[in-house]
Amino acid sequence: YGATQVGKRTLHHQLRTRGEVPQIQERTIGRGRATRKTIKIDGDQHTIRTADVGGETLYWGEWLKDMKSRRVKYIIFLIDDRHMAKHFDIEQQLCWTFLVDTICSPYWDTINRKGKKKEGDYPLAVGLWANKYDLWKDTYQYDDIQNHPIFESFKAGMQKLNDKGIPTYKYLVSAKTDSEMVYRGINRMIEDY
Repeated sequence: YGATQVGKRTLHHQLRTRGEVPQIQERTIGRGRATRKTIKIDGDQHTIRTADVGGETLYWGEWLKDMKSRRVKYIIFLIDDRHMAKHFDIEQQLCWTFLVDTICSPYWDTINRKGKKKEGDYPLAVGLWANKYDLWKDTYQYDDIQNHPIFESFKAGMQKLNDKGIPTYKYLVSAKTDSEMVYRGINRMIEDY
């Protein structure tokens, strides 16, 4: 999940066909069917199912339907650095707030308070992945990924998830140019959580 043009389709494509990802021209409309992929790295192998869901506000409800219908165990929320470059661009923070509130709510229908969630309806972990690292890696000063300024605007949501008992995994990734980075991130999430 994530805002528009953060690289969700590119990540989905990279998981499907490891290696060079072509230039993506079309944006995702709605929710695509979940597909199975095999992740192999460093002798470890995992089979995962991923779905590509649009990031426009109009499709945020599809995120909820996807989580509910597939009983999603791991969520990757993609961001890029646009909120750092343009401080007035808060689309990613709004998406993140919606996602966190949806995950933490005890109900699937948060407005009408219907459809109470069961214990297994909550994800095991949420990955907050900063994508397009190859484009902005030299722009920001940091000593450790935990203190990277790109995650600063998302701290309140991470704390809310942690208070609910759902860990958040921060990761820097270049979905288009570094397939190993993608596979290593998925593998680490699965093994750690």
